[in-house]
Amino acid sequence: MKIALVEDSHQDRSKLRRMIETQAKKDHLLIEIDEFSDGIELIEHYNKGYDIVYLDIEMAIMDGMTAAEKLRKQDQDVLIVFITNFVQHAIRGYSVSASDFLLKPLTVFNFQEHFKRILKKLEGKEEIFLSVKSSNEMRRVNIDNIYYIESQGHYLYLNLKDEVVITIDTMKNMEQKLENQGFFRSNNGYIVNLKYVRGVEKNVVDVGGHKLQISRPRRKAFMEALTDYIGDELT
Repeated sequence: MKIALVEDSHQDRSKLRRMIETQAKKDHLLIEIDEFSDGIELIEHYNKGYDIVYLDIEMAIMDGMTAAEKLRKQDQDVLIVFITNFVQHAIRGYSVSASDFLLKPLTVFNFQEHFKRILKKLEGKEEIFLSVKSSNEMRRVNIDNIYYIESQGHYLYLNLKDEVVITIDTMKNMEQKLENQGFFRSNNGYIVNLKYVRGVEKNVVDVGGHKLQISRPRRKAFMEALTDYIGDELT
């Protein structure tokens, strides 16, 4: 589990870190914690892959709410937990899909109850990530955010909801990685996330508004896979 702590008070940051480490040890969890002293530092050095970000709302340089708004533009999946002195500030957290909040001063009991809630949310997500190398760095891509994958030469273009991630790989290898995850190859150049299929007309499939070709040899198998997927979703 990867966690970011964003708190301008060194004392509060250290206290929260100790609480997390103590509880993680009790729960037999392997954790990695990165510390940031303000919101700007988090945003400038943010790397997708965090499971939880703890954000102090009242920070001088960039407050936690502003940091959360910027963070959501980069990462829709990370769980955000606000730390605040005032309950009314926590209410604003719903605008950035905050998962929970901790009220200062932090107590062991309140943190333990919070950690139980946050673990349930992490377990409930049941998300699957694809690790790919893009622009000389490793990226963890939530497969649920992939509309389709396009092959061009030696490159694969992962078309997500809000960006395109480019990596070097083969379609065959990518098919194997996504096996039994609701993806199907429509032709030699595309792997489609069946979740986003809006309709099929002749040899064209609408994937989240993108019109992609279905090759004749693959059409029957594609339609069978789509029918099976829809049936599984309805049961």
